[in-house]
Amino acid sequence: MTRCQAGEPNGVAVQQLEVLVRTAIFQPANALVGFLLQQAADRIDAAYQPKPGQKRNGRQRLRVDGIFGSFQLHRDYYYHKGKKQGDYPTDAALGLEGDKTPAPARLVCLEGADESNHQRRKIIRSQC
Repeated sequence: MTRCQAGEPNGVAVQQLEVLVRTAIFQPANALVGFLLQQAADRIDAAYQPKPGQKRNGRQRLRVDGIFGSFQLHRDYYYHKGKKQGDYPTDAALGLEGDKTPAPARLVCLEGADESNHQRRKIIRSQC
């Protein structure tokens, strides 16, 4: 901040300032989201009642991408030997899409939809 205030204002200095401010805001926000989701995962896992045939197979770690960055989430894994299927009840309860929280998962979907619209417009223009 001091370096930015002492220097000559220009595009490079503004870009550096924006990156510094973004980092200063995103790091604690990411830590808070990770902390709150871990607490929620612990509560979900503690209350979960396994379905018939399911057995808890320990806690597994997942690196989760959120809108402020990535964090680790530990949650219980359940396995049904007869069906040869595993399940992370916490993932569904938190609305995780693979390794993403709902916000970035939605952004990925919107970006994909926008990309296909862009490609369609490009094809239509080329046919005119």
